[in-house]
Amino acid sequence: MGEFRVSKTRLVLLAGIMSAIAAALQLLAAFAPGPGHIASALATLPLALTSWISTGAGIAGYAVATLLVLMVAPEECVILLTTTGPLGVALGIAGAAKLSVAIQTLIGAATLSSGMTTLMLVFKTDPLGPGVSGMGWVAAIGIYAGFALLYAWAWALLLRHLAPRLLAAGAWGSAGVSDSICRKPPSK
Repeated sequence: MGEFRVSKTRLVLLAGIMSAIAAALQLLAAFAPGPGHIASALATLPLALTSWISTGAGIAGYAVATLLVLMVAPEECVILLTTTGPLGVALGIAGAAKLSVAIQTLIGAATLSSGMTTLMLVFKTDPLGPGVSGMGWVAAIGIYAGFALLYAWAWALLLRHLAPRLLAAGAWGSAGVSDSICRKPPSK
């Protein structure tokens, strides 16, 4: 969002690669229950980094990742569609806008808790396990909001430190590209 220049070709390439990584991480939950569920939480990272560079590329990457997951494991698509994906896009956009960690956390928590509530009320799935929704929907929403606040805070802190370093270091260029995908604009 202004801090890094990216050519359109490289932006499409980045969005494609990051959406494939996000889809692969999300699919681990379907193919390797237990450890895969932990790894699937990392699907937020590639979507957040892509959104940090470009809002449009982040949303496109989210859509492509969702379609990829839908083709392989539709039950995981719902999770990506309502929680992991929107959280990554929201935190990436908030980070690129240089909002404070507190504001990023609130944006992420609102996004995540609304997604978790949608899973519970619309899809009849309990994102934190079978015991939470049995407490009643008001208590469950409170638990989701508390969890989302802590989870979004951890992601906001991680992205605050990790994203600028990865983007400034040109970490995307190490995959066979001679120069980095992201370059700081020349100083005036």
